[in-house]
Amino acid sequence: MKKTTKRGKPVNLYLRDAGLAKVRESTAFAAGEWERTSDSLIVRAALQAATPGRAFLFALREAASADSRLKN
Repeated sequence: MKKTTKRGKPVNLYLRDAGLAKVRESTAFAAGEWERTSDSLIVRAALQAATPGRAFLFALREAASADSRLKN
């Protein structure tokens, strides 16, 4: 039987400098723990670690208020 590979869909994420800095900081942390990683893997790990709740809702509202596309 032929082995199938599961690949994700390519997407574009637009990050502000603060978000990109957090990705870089997380990459540096992982490298300090001898983990080889990529930006994509860092974002996927952050999504898996995120749990819905008050902190998530606060972060969502904070991000929405900074997003100029959502302004009226």
